[in-house]
Amino acid sequence: MQRAAVPLLVLAVLSGCATAPASEEQTISGGEEAARAVELCRTTLAELTQRLGDPSRDGWVGNTRVVTWVVAWDPLVRYLGVVVDSRGVVVDRYWNAPSEIAWVPANRCTPDGA
Repeated sequence: MQRAAVPLLVLAVLSGCATAPASEEQTISGGEEAARAVELCRTTLAELTQRLGDPSRDGWVGNTRVVTWVVAWDPLVRYLGVVVDSRGVVVDRYWNAPSEIAWVPANRCTPDGA
């Protein structure tokens, strides 16, 4: 997959076009605080699911797993998006993001970012 295509695929994942079935999207009470508390290379998907409930979207961009939650509807839908590695550890995040963004997810927990 070409790198230029990755932002478009991430946009598709965040907008719900390339994901597994999602639960009904509702604002999460305390979602913004939970998003701020995410620590790269430490926070796990299991911890986020415990704090935030089931994700709004859970999909794959190539070999990259991107998971999102709706954290606010004021006035645009705002998401917390994370990339998790094969162990379920958050290796990248994008939060307080409006519903349409240009985010190029990466593994920020490795020296080369790959």
